[in-house]
Amino acid sequence: MRCMQFGTMTGVATTLQIRDVPDDALDIIRARAAAEGMSLAAYVRRLVIETAAQPTVSEVLARTTRRSAGLTMADLVAATRAGRDA
Repeated sequence: MRCMQFGTMTGVATTLQIRDVPDDALDIIRARAAAEGMSLAAYVRRLVIETAAQPTVSEVLARTTRRSAGLTMADLVAATRAGRDA
């Protein structure tokens, strides 16, 4: 197992260190970065940014609950079924 460590990046004051990365996983990430013509740090930075931009299921459900105007999941299921039967 190896460790990936990234120093301070331009405009970002955070260092990210990932310990115990399996050798095979790190080799794959390095190969993918090279295939994209990117440094390992730039490639992993892009992965982190893309992952952070995608909401989790829990986040989506929480947003849906806030926007539902008091409707419950049962109300939504009933409305969906009624729409199908119409």
